[in-house]
Amino acid sequence: MVKNMAAKKRVHVENRARKKFSEVDGDMKIGKGATIIAENKTIVVHGKIKNKGGFKCYGNLEVLSIESKKGSIKIFGDLKVKREVEADKKLIVSGSLEAEDVSAGMTVRVYKDVKADKIRAGFQVDLRGNAEVDSISAGARVLLTTGKVGKASAGMSVITKKEIELEKASAGMSVKLLGISKVAKASAGMSVKFKKDAEIEVASAGMNVKFFGKTKVRKASAGMNVKAKNVIEFGELDAGMSVILKKDATGEKASAGMRVHGKSNIILSGSASAGLSVSACKKLEAEKISAGRKIKAKFIKAESIIVARKGRLVGIVQADSVVLNERARAKNLYVSELEMMERSRARNVFANKIIIEDYAVLSGKVEYTDSIEAEGKAKIRAKPKKVKELPAPKF
Repeated sequence: MVKNMAAKKRVHVENRARKKFSEVDGDMKIGKGATIIAENKTIVVHGKIKNKGGFKCYGNLEVLSIESKKGSIKIFGDLKVKREVEADKKLIVSGSLEAEDVSAGMTVRVYKDVKADKIRAGFQVDLRGNAEVDSISAGARVLLTTGKVGKASAGMSVITKKEIELEKASAGMSVKLLGISKVAKASAGMSVKFKKDAEIEVASAGMNVKFFGKTKVRKASAGMNVKAKNVIEFGELDAGMSVILKKDATGEKASAGMRVHGKSNIILSGSASAGLSVSACKKLEAEKISAGRKIKAKFIKAESIIVARKGRLVGIVQADSVVLNERARAKNLYVSELEMMERSRARNVFANKIIIEDYAVLSGKVEYTDSIEAEGKAKIRAKPKKVKELPAPKF
């Protein structure tokens, strides 16, 4: 073994040879399976490294650029590259990595901190320290621990383990953020999951979007379900099947093909709509509420409520306008105007104005301030009382 070697021009390391270096003035050509060893912790190469068949380096390595064809690069230390690193197979760095452009045909794996403009791999990028990278892409999977990343994309999955800041995360199957996260956009063909507290601009998935921690999101959409298991603040939630909110939810708009349901309170500045039902276990408040079958909560407050044909409005209701379509049912209404279509039913109504079409049934306690307009075959099974002021709803 040669203990020390310095060169002013090009240095050649034979196939499967082991040589020690401290500093190389020019380029290096490293043979297949060769090993270079740092004499004083770090090898400084002022030129380029070219290799065919892969090589290993024990110690830190500083170099202008690295190109390895038909092999893997394994660095047992820190790697600092002024320009690009290219490996046809794998790039494995046990320490930290700093480079402009990093690429590997199969895998890039770095065990400590990373600083780079771009990292890409044919199969997997696995960064286990703090990452500061503008763009990361992999054919199958991107694994991140923590840091600040511009764009992360993968054919199968993007997974983050700890606190992360991302501009964009996209994957063909799933995006999973297991730590506290701040994300501009997350999208996946199947599912997007946020396991801890998160701030998101846009989250979208072909099947499911799930929020497990406290969440702030501007827009979330899914082909099947959007679910929040903790307190959520949002701009818009949209799902092909269901929007399920386990704790207090405050936002602008929520819509679903089947149902919007809250286990606690839902407070919206815009609309809530669903093909089957809109419901909350406690309070449901929105500018406009509509559903194909049922609207239900202990207390419902809105400017406008439209109950579909054969639908039901269940709870104490305070609204400017309520429309009961054909065969719809409601009770305990405190409204400015109630419009009852044919064969609809309403019980216990306190309104300024009531309009009743043929065969509609009004019963229970009825008080009004302005007028009741009833068609000839309307059925009023109550004794309406005209009052100067309507009572306030009792919750």
